Amino acid sequence: MKSYLSSGSVMLASAMFLPPLTANAQDATSSISIQPTIGDEIVVRGRNIPDPQRATSAVATFLSEEDLDRTGDDTAAEALKRLSGLSVVGGKFAYVRGLGDRYSSARLNGSPLPSPEPLRRTVPLDLFPSNILGGATVQKTYSSNYPGEFGGGIIDLQTIRDPGESFLNVKLGVGINTFTTAHEGIFVRGGDRDWLGYDDGTRDIPAPLATVIDNGQVLADLSDAEVETIGESLTNSPLNVIQSGNIGPNFEGTIDGGFSRDFSNGMTFGFVGVAGYKQDWKTEEALKQVAADDAIRSSYNSVETSLDVTVNALGSGSLEWDNHGVTATALYIHSTRKEAQIEDGFDFNAPGDGFVFDESSSFLERQLAMAQLTGDHIFGDLEINWQGALARSERDSPYERSLRRFKDTVDGAPLYSFANNNSIAFSDLVDDSVSGGIELLYNVPISGAREIILSGGYEYSDQDREFNYNEFQFAGISNDPDFQMARPDFLFSPDNIDPARLVLIDLSTQGSESYQGDLLIHAGYAQAELELIPAVRTTVGVRYEDAVQTVNTFARNGNTGPGANLENDYFLPSATVTWNFTDNMQLRLGYSHTLARPQFRELSPSQFVDLETDRTYRGSEQLVDSEFRNYDARYEYYLGRNQFITLAGFYKEIENPIEEILYDESTFSYVTTFINSPKADLYGGEFEYRTRFGIPWSDWFDRREWLFSVNYTYTKSEIKVAAGDQIIDPFSGAPLDASLYGLEGAPLQGTPEHIANAQFGWEDEDDQLTVLFGWVDERILQRGDRTGGVSDVIEKPGMQLDVVYRQDIIVAGSEFTIGLSARNLLGAEHEEFQLSDATASGRSEFNTYKRGRSLSASLTARF
Repeated sequence: MKSYLSSGSVMLASAMFLPPLTANAQDATSSISIQPTIGDEIVVRGRNIPDPQRATSAVATFLSEEDLDRTGDDTAAEALKRLSGLSVVGGKFAYVRGLGDRYSSARLNGSPLPSPEPLRRTVPLDLFPSNILGGATVQKTYSSNYPGEFGGGIIDLQTIRDPGESFLNVKLGVGINTFTTAHEGIFVRGGDRDWLGYDDGTRDIPAPLATVIDNGQVLADLSDAEVETIGESLTNSPLNVIQSGNIGPNFEGTIDGGFSRDFSNGMTFGFVGVAGYKQDWKTEEALKQVAADDAIRSSYNSVETSLDVTVNALGSGSLEWDNHGVTATALYIHSTRKEAQIEDGFDFNAPGDGFVFDESSSFLERQLAMAQLTGDHIFGDLEINWQGALARSERDSPYERSLRRFKDTVDGAPLYSFANNNSIAFSDLVDDSVSGGIELLYNVPISGAREIILSGGYEYSDQDREFNYNEFQFAGISNDPDFQMARPDFLFSPDNIDPARLVLIDLSTQGSESYQGDLLIHAGYAQAELELIPAVRTTVGVRYEDAVQTVNTFARNGNTGPGANLENDYFLPSATVTWNFTDNMQLRLGYSHTLARPQFRELSPSQFVDLETDRTYRGSEQLVDSEFRNYDARYEYYLGRNQFITLAGFYKEIENPIEEILYDESTFSYVTTFINSPKADLYGGEFEYRTRFGIPWSDWFDRREWLFSVNYTYTKSEIKVAAGDQIIDPFSGAPLDASLYGLEGAPLQGTPEHIANAQFGWEDEDDQLTVLFGWVDERILQRGDRTGGVSDVIEKPGMQLDVVYRQDIIVAGSEFTIGLSARNLLGAEHEEFQLSDATASGRSEFNTYKRGRSLSASLTARF
């Protein structure tokens, strides 16, 4: 008679029962389950199933520290897009199984993260340098111990922890981009510390204007002399004059180290610290067009140069004794984007003949600081896990400047010939997150080696966000030709700022420019993992969430605008079944009910310009929660060490999915807003294969271990519109017949039909080479407003080919690692376009530009 041990159980057999291991099974030793029996027969389950897959009953994909080392990706966003079913939009936000970032959430060591993005509550993953990560888990089926906001998946980033032994590494790197480096770019002078990503005071709000903002005053209530003083106090030349010059190379530097100490009382203390700096220059020369009613309504040739600087630091200390452990983690990330842009083209709504010359500049600082404390304790059959975290995200964007001039009909020179075509904005965001939770797990033996694992817990999170926006404009004009032809800094010089020419006025006093949002969630869950049938593990659970989400809009002068208030509670069930039917195969089935809440900015009816995309957004207080019914299945076949084949299928029913729509607010004046589509279905499949092998052609080939992996995801989504379905107009609030939007049968926004990734390379004791290929199919970036004749905006990520090489060397007894990488070797462009009859080709370019090829080299010293 055979006795089977649950694949999630604690190992009960001693090492003396272990069978001999092959070389390919060495890393699976901790995951082998030994089934003691009456008699001499021993049944081994899951010889080659790795620990992460055995420890979870969910469908999940794992990013290991080894994967991070091999791909050499700079950020978590870049690394995660190598995993099956994931794609990254805008280099920041992960789409899991084709569902947008709103349907996925990111955590750090299990704690929720606040976002410095005004448009999103989800944190941009490009904020996390890969040097602070020890791995990541992407769970694609829902389990009740996770938050209910789960559509595509949960991304849990894990920072590096106790190193086990002392180490110190110092890394320096340099890089170039073939389209940017040593080519002409544009920029404003700014401050002396811009290269560090910090302002030196050049962009501080001047004291006279700061007093007005802090006191909630408006300029119209001040005297002419006071307004003139405020206008003249604004920083001028360093931020107004766009210069040109050759762009230099990119640089990076990192220092990381750690140590571990064992004490006589049985305690072990470990500490890991990381600090890094990275800067990247990028120039984009884009064609930007908007088509509506089969005609081009605006068309610009755009040149934009940006300097991105990231400074990061991480410290993590852990203390372990007996069956207990406590870890404290502190994280700091500061990311800055300095940008200058010139657009030359035609705008249907511009006065005169419509030919314009636009200039803009900005300095966008994002910052994330987090302190986290976690604990794990085992008391016999009882395990207690807890965590608490305080986090703050900040975004500061002072002196968002824009200037529109009009082309002279004779020589095409830009003239400031129409009044009020300039803007100066100051915006800031603070997002505070307080979270904590406790989880209890209890092992209950039922018969033989089988057991039931009962778990339950409570989680609390409170996210409080405030966004302040203050926009000003110099009103007025002069017919003096010298005035109209003046350089921007001369145009806005103190000589021209007076009641007779240029007067500073408010543009942000209507009551909906700024907003305050809060999301308070109390949640509890209960879950049972059991093996009622030998080799079949079942996990069932339910989560209860009570949430209150509010958004209130206001202006600094006390005026208020529309707001939103959503109060909902949900019971969210989940169930998975894992059948470990042979030594190295298992089948998983899952069902769950989950949700997605609108994000703060989506509920705020104020308008906002995203500096990175140059798109104007406006929220809708009419939005409601989206609800999901999720069905999953996955077959897993493990061939050996890090070798497997998986085949998965999934189906989702979505009620009230939230989508972006490009809306014609007035005659050919476009703003991106949000709607709830009635319903949608999404289904698809995933395939992944990973193997390692030898090539016995020669000694050089034979001493290297070769690896190959490929994953492919097919996703099909379809919006369902039934007779009588309605969509709430985001501007009027009136219900409209959903058929007017032409949504029936359309795919969901952001969902590509095909995603494929492949890796091929070798590993040796001293060197490692990996060729990486990725392809993401076309997807709808923004849905067009069919009622206004606007077609969908389509993004084509295209194909990406990268090569990464590392070589370990010893110089004078010291260890060094040389790193080389080449990115985007196929030279794929960034493509956003609309399909219409506006051009002879049937395609207009919404935002298309060359990305160039990137080459980098680094040297790491190891001590």
